[in-house]
This record gives sequence, C-alpha cells and structure tokens, in this order.
Amino acid sequence: MYSLNITYSPEITMKKLFLLFTLIFSFDMSANNLPENFSMYQTNFLFNCPEPEKCFAAFDKYMSSPEVAAEKFEVDFFAINQNGWDDSTHGISWYFLDEDQYVKSGQIYTTSEAGREFRKAMNDIGAEIISDTLTVHSVGVVLAEDTASNVVTLRWSHEVTNPEKFLPLWLKFSKSIENYDWSANAYGLQSHLLGNNGNGITHEIWAGFSSPQGALKFLSGMYGSEEFAKFSPQASKYSKFKRSYMEVSMKQYNPD
Repeated sequence: MYSLNITYSPEITMKKLFLLFTLIFSFDMSANNLPENFSMYQTNFLFNCPEPEKCFAAFDKYMSSPEVAAEKFEVDFFAINQNGWDDSTHGISWYFLDEDQYVKSGQIYTTSEAGREFRKAMNDIGAEIISDTLTVHSVGVVLAEDTASNVVTLRWSHEVTNPEKFLPLWLKFSKSIENYDWSANAYGLQSHLLGNNGNGITHEIWAGFSSPQGALKFLSGMYGSEEFAKFSPQASKYSKFKRSYMEVSMKQYNPD
C-alpha cells in the first residue's frame, strides 16, 4: 500500500525533544538565521518504485492539477543513488514556508480528486514508502549558485547524542573547507521532528552541487583533507553515523 498522507503521529521520544531543543536554543539556530528563501519545514518521503517513469508521471500529473498548481508549493522529486542502506530508489521533499502551507498541502492531498487519483496510481504501480519524516533546518549556508541550480545533494544521517558538543565542531569544520575549489555550493543541517527515520537518526547533514561531478570531487577532497582527519575522531564522540547517499533532482517545482 502506498500512501503520502501528510499526517504524523504525536509520539516523539523525550530524548529527541531534548536533543532538538538543545540544538535550537543553545545556539540560537532558528529559522530567523537562515537564508530568506529557505523553508521552515520539510516533509521528506523516500520510497521504492519498481517503475520510475510511471511514478514520476503520476506525481507530475498531481502537481499539475489545478488545485495543487495554484498553491505553488516548492517540491523536489529526486532519484536516490548509492543507497545500500534500504530499498529507497526515489524521494519527494516538500518545502513549506510556514505552518499554513503545511496544513494546506495535507488538506489538498487527502480531500481532492487529484490526490485520490495519485494514491491509486502509486498503489497500482506497487510503490512503497520506506521513510516518512518531518524536519526543520537548524543551519543553512549558500556559497555559490542559487538553490535551484544545486540539483545534486549528498546526505549523511547521524544520531547526534550531544548537540551542544557536536554542532560547534561541525560548524568549525564546515567553515574551514569553504574556500577549496572542490567545496560545496551550499550546505546545512536538518533536525528531525517526526517520522520513521531509521535507527535513531536525529539529524541530516547535506551538501549541494550543480552536478554529480562536483559532488564526487567534494567527496574526494573532503575525505582526503587534513580538516576532516581532525574533525572525524572528535565528532564521533558526540554522534553516530547511520547512512549516506546521493540525491539527483529529476524535477523541481516552483524553486525559489
């Protein structure tokens, strides 16, 4: 059964709440510190699709329906590469500027004929949701290009056990590699609020690029750098690495 219902369980562990509040309030990394075009909330659906062209066509039809198109939601439909962690092959991320956009998206999806047709199409294809999460940006930095041009994203999922210690280390490391010719065009850190994010994941580190070639150059440069050699053993004291993969955008809707 395939579902993209934008509804979430109210259950969240006290541990995750404590980690999230520590991250946001201890370092004052609220949405007010982000670039103006960054979303407040993100819903992220990773799924397995046995027939990618049909999944994309079904979603594109949904996004083109009058009720959805009128809202100009910012959305990214992407393929997932180098993912050996689960069965996800593709993903859809929605970027909401505020709570009202989040609610409006859910209302349209669950009550409209377009939403019903999309759910049926995905069920008929045999698509299966693997991961369904709600996140917020705690850190976001744009160094080059515009966000719409960065169509390739590298992601590292972590269980951060001590945000108060981890965040300064990561910020210092990220800043230290900004000026290399292989550096990312943008990077950031997202905090998980709700959803099935797998094995205790609490945060996502990401880096954006205009091409897969740029992403590969970054990986070679970063992992071979003196800065990473110093950062990695220190960071491992306060976080546990969970997974990594590459996202390649197939279509961006209403990018800003």
